[in-house]
Amino acid sequence: MYRNPLKKNHLTQRPTPAQPLLSHAEDRDLDYAVQKLIYVEDTIRKLTKEMKKYIEAVVNLDRADQRLTLNLTTCGLAHISDEFRNIVEDYHSITIHVGKTVHEMAALCQKTFVEPLKKLRDEFVLIAAAIAKREELVAIWKNSYNRVRRLQEKKDRTASHIAKLERERRTEEAAAKDLKTVHAQLLADLPMFLDKRLEYIKPSVHALIMIQLDYYGSATNLFTHLLRVSNASGSPSSTMVPENEYQQAVADQINKIKALTIVKDH
Repeated sequence: MYRNPLKKNHLTQRPTPAQPLLSHAEDRDLDYAVQKLIYVEDTIRKLTKEMKKYIEAVVNLDRADQRLTLNLTTCGLAHISDEFRNIVEDYHSITIHVGKTVHEMAALCQKTFVEPLKKLRDEFVLIAAAIAKREELVAIWKNSYNRVRRLQEKKDRTASHIAKLERERRTEEAAAKDLKTVHAQLLADLPMFLDKRLEYIKPSVHALIMIQLDYYGSATNLFTHLLRVSNASGSPSSTMVPENEYQQAVADQINKIKALTIVKDH
């Protein structure tokens, strides 16, 4: 069965303490870094998922808007009044233009936000593997450490017992050395990765803000042209409405909509 990798995190395992080989502070510092990374990966996964949903919603809204305006242009009412037909045709023309910018925005969001975050999530595969490697070394060291303790507790002092104890000590020392090396490397690398994550993500967030600013600014500018003021002769004027008049016109239209029978409470 296919499973979407975005639905699960790669990093889920907190490090097992390894005392008395490692100090409480060493175990605590690594556990704290891993917990932060688990939270960061989960946040990145959610951001990627929500961005995909956002892109899909904007594209679907644009499709619905274009279908709506197309239906308006082909309905019988549009041929009764020239003024109404002109408004509908202008509306449809604008939605087509906005539709082009929607697809451009979706592609840019995918390239500048979704893809970089997916690449960042790939790093958590390596981190999870490093944590798993440490867990293996902890298990190996603990088994060896416990065997040494059991042998030390025996009162047998034969040559074979002493030789076996010495072998287990060497095994335990080798396992302890490997574990300490890996643990120290994680303590150095993971905080560094945490410090650099914002530096990596910032350009994507900045790009998203600029993309949305351009898209919504352009769409607002286009639709504002539908609000025209009348000149002295009463014919429509293509002059842009001043901001204060535009806001007032929008408020007036909203009030008119609220006053319609179809939106009143029954």
